[in-house]
Amino acid sequence: MKNGPKVCYTTLVSKLEAMDSEIMKLKEQIKQLKSCFVTEDEICQDEINADRAAFEAITDICLESLLDIEPKGDA
Repeated sequence: MKNGPKVCYTTLVSKLEAMDSEIMKLKEQIKQLKSCFVTEDEICQDEINADRAAFEAITDICLESLLDIEPKGDA
């Protein structure tokens, strides 16, 4: 009876260690992916504001063009 729980704990600890190593591998892979997507380039507030203004202008143009379309059919 004494061998039963000891074997279970040993198996459990080995599984936890395997999971821990996999988590560490995933953590490193996430760091690598993040470094691919995140750049160290500094973005000034004027550039952000200009992009936002361009986005709003394009949105307005698209909405206006949708409103100008004549409905077709019974709908």
